[in-house]
Amino acid sequence: MRLAEETVMGATERAGRAIWHRRLWLAATVALAGLAGPAQAQEAGTTALQTITVEGGEDNPKGPDQGIVAKRSLSASKTDTSLLETPQAVSVVTRDQMDAQGVNTVAEALRYTPGVHPDPNGYDIRYDWLYIRGFNAYGTMWLDGLILPGDPSNYATPSVNAFALERIDVIKGPASVLYGSTVPGGLINQVSKRPQATAHNEAGLQTSSHGGVQATLDMTGPLTEDGDWLYRLVALGKNMGSQVDREREKQLMLAPSLTWSPTDQTTLTLYGYYQKDRPTFSPRFYPAVGTLIDNPTARVPRDIYLGDPNADVFDRDFYALGYEFEHEFNETFTVRQNLRYSRSDQNMFLVLVNPAFAWQPDGHTLNRASAISDDRVSAFNVDTQLEARFDTGALDHTMLFGLDYLKATSSTNFGNAVAGVPPLDLLDPRYGEVDIPVPAIQRSGLQEQQQLGFYMQDQIRYDNWVGTFGLRYDLSEIDSTNRLAGTPTVTTRDRELTWRAGLTYLFDNGLAPYASYATSFLPTLGTDRDGNPFRAQTAEQYEIGLKYEPPGGRGMITASLFDLTLDNALTPDPADILFDVQSGRQRVRGLEIEGKYELTPELDLLAAYAYSHSEVLKSNNPVELGREVLRLPEHQGSVWLSYRPAFAEGLTLTAGVRAMSSYQTDSTYKAELRIPGRALVDIGAEYDFGAIDKDFSGTKLRVNVTNLFDKEYVSHCLNSTGGSCNYGAGRAITASLKYSW
Repeated sequence: MRLAEETVMGATERAGRAIWHRRLWLAATVALAGLAGPAQAQEAGTTALQTITVEGGEDNPKGPDQGIVAKRSLSASKTDTSLLETPQAVSVVTRDQMDAQGVNTVAEALRYTPGVHPDPNGYDIRYDWLYIRGFNAYGTMWLDGLILPGDPSNYATPSVNAFALERIDVIKGPASVLYGSTVPGGLINQVSKRPQATAHNEAGLQTSSHGGVQATLDMTGPLTEDGDWLYRLVALGKNMGSQVDREREKQLMLAPSLTWSPTDQTTLTLYGYYQKDRPTFSPRFYPAVGTLIDNPTARVPRDIYLGDPNADVFDRDFYALGYEFEHEFNETFTVRQNLRYSRSDQNMFLVLVNPAFAWQPDGHTLNRASAISDDRVSAFNVDTQLEARFDTGALDHTMLFGLDYLKATSSTNFGNAVAGVPPLDLLDPRYGEVDIPVPAIQRSGLQEQQQLGFYMQDQIRYDNWVGTFGLRYDLSEIDSTNRLAGTPTVTTRDRELTWRAGLTYLFDNGLAPYASYATSFLPTLGTDRDGNPFRAQTAEQYEIGLKYEPPGGRGMITASLFDLTLDNALTPDPADILFDVQSGRQRVRGLEIEGKYELTPELDLLAAYAYSHSEVLKSNNPVELGREVLRLPEHQGSVWLSYRPAFAEGLTLTAGVRAMSSYQTDSTYKAELRIPGRALVDIGAEYDFGAIDKDFSGTKLRVNVTNLFDKEYVSHCLNSTGGSCNYGAGRAITASLKYSW
């Protein structure tokens, strides 16, 4: 039964390579027989066969995927599992979708993913600000199944360049049963490009309507004739303009990897990643008056530079080193181990609009402040897994036993000041006229975290039924030190048991209804007014849904209903508002629908919709009690088409619209600070010059236009007096020329 299941559901990546090598051998044998001709074949005592064409391979759970539809994933179960069998909503953005939509960041790649708010903090060239089902994912992002170094309060938190990724998997809802501490809304796992058995190389150049240039290189293939050694080198360098005057996006990225497969049962991949960010940056602190709220004296332009060249430093260096190992002992047991050390260092000295008090009485002069930070985050991860595939009577099992360990550090040093920082007159902006004093460090903290998790999972198949059951126990300890205050280190200890259970039924026509329950936890730093450490925030989610994968076709449609509740949220202490207590409860109930379908050889369709009804159920803050969760629009929807007209070979046209309803970002829920709904249009076109002449094969020109009608919108506003708002991305036109060989 297990072998039959592998045939139906697809082999693991290792087995996929073995199948691919056998297919190449078969294709070569058949082709040689055909070249030999009938006479020679008969003389050799063989039968002359007709030449056949062998295409593709099995769907790979880590990519690359052909087209916009992914059918398998490792992220949701840590095993090679069909998305149809996964009892949870999972969205996958493939490399082909990223290329077709012309995205350059992870946040841009998720613009058409339901339940994900891709720009809750507006246009920003430094970070990927993302919310999933109403919960902040900044500082808690995953790369290749291991958490990246990060901290929601640390400026060194890295953002991986999207060009280095093969796909992006978004697991909706609690995922602690496999990953430990996670945000309740979901988990974003970025999947890196890895060495491929088929040689492929591409080089590209890009420019945009904001000016500048970006160069890319992606090379992969075998290093030896037997294919035991494979390599990949991904590189990017850019110096691009932005929608803000004087701002430049400068970055260098290198991502080499090497795979050794001494046998069909063993693979070892060594990899590295380095990213150097040196942007010329204007801090995103716009006032509410003059942006979201009308100011008859002076409208704040979207492109105005709010900083100063005498305080214009934002340096960040991120690197990672690791390996991925897999060995199949026999048809039953497979062991895997993923290990990585990563670190990001950041240095900042900037001028920004005063976050608390922005305006002077004349209505066109903005007060400014300076800010400095020297931050660092690091993470050492190791995840060891034992997978067992076996039968017990009529039940087919895929069991997973795992042990993962995390040691993470977050060091923050921050200071700001208003003394010596000149204001900025919107009607006559002047820059670089005075030296900006460097503020003193006012906050210096160190957090050291260790987390050890034991988990097990059993995927049980019986006839058309698939049950997924998981259990995990975590030991988490975080030491927090205030280095300026000299107070004793505060230790936050959590011992948490999380679990999930899901059931799916697979109809022969491609329909698969499912139901699931899952829990999660997230450590909460800090203490109450009595000095007691906070407990971990916990969440639970009920979800039912229906998935559809057309038999023999390329498509995946998912509809899910969920009820997600968060407990132990922080709310103000009624006895002393300078402290918090853990009496908060928040709930999000919603419907999400996502469909990706390659309707015909000429037409691809992507459509998504999310409805979210959220409510603060318990809080000591009467203002938010009974109100919606911040940064969560009630409605989100998108449609995107890709059309390859038969009458124009080599041409691909794309168009999409993405929209969301209004939402609140101000914790006081002021009506004038509510963010209006918006609808944005994107278009694109690509031409393959190989359609003109085979000598130009592999040369493609792509043009993408985002926010076609240049709609001006504000993404968030935290207060009405200071610089606490930001604009969203305006129209951007990018042109890319790529050559593949």
